[in-house]
Amino acid sequence: MLHLIVGASFALAARDRLRADGPFAAPAFPLVAMFAGFLVVPTAIYFYAVHGAWSWCYWLQPRTVPVIAIVPLMVLHGLAVLAGWYLGYFVWRRSNNRRVVIGVIAGLGAVWLGLVIGLRHRLGVSGSFDEYVAGMARGLFDVGLGYALLTVFLLQLGAAVYVIVELVRDGARVRSR
Repeated sequence: MLHLIVGASFALAARDRLRADGPFAAPAFPLVAMFAGFLVVPTAIYFYAVHGAWSWCYWLQPRTVPVIAIVPLMVLHGLAVLAGWYLGYFVWRRSNNRRVVIGVIAGLGAVWLGLVIGLRHRLGVSGSFDEYVAGMARGLFDVGLGYALLTVFLLQLGAAVYVIVELVRDGARVRSR
């Protein structure tokens, strides 16, 4: 859900390029695709491989899930950014109104926040599947998971801000031609 929001935010920042050249025009689309491929996909690999029980929200025992299942999951995380990009483009082309796109992003954000609040008892702890079921999981910052999440969040936030700045600068170049 968060990656959908990021992709739609990228589309909002690139609205001038999207209006002029469509969703797959350079340099906007390759920049968004690189964000998804070089940042989101490796992050998904890490969390599913190293913190599997937490990534599955303790609903599945990671030992019962084949390791190969990580491949489609990491692809889906990357595609979520691109789906958000295309969703933002689609809403922008239909409405041609920045407020409508912001409303869609805000709506997705509200759903994401609701999910985080609803799942806080699962997302706020770290442990193996068996530890969680036994009620022995520890807090996120009692173990390395909390610091890994904080690091990844700050890394992706910084990269997303960079991408947005570049998309806005590209939009200025589009407007000047």
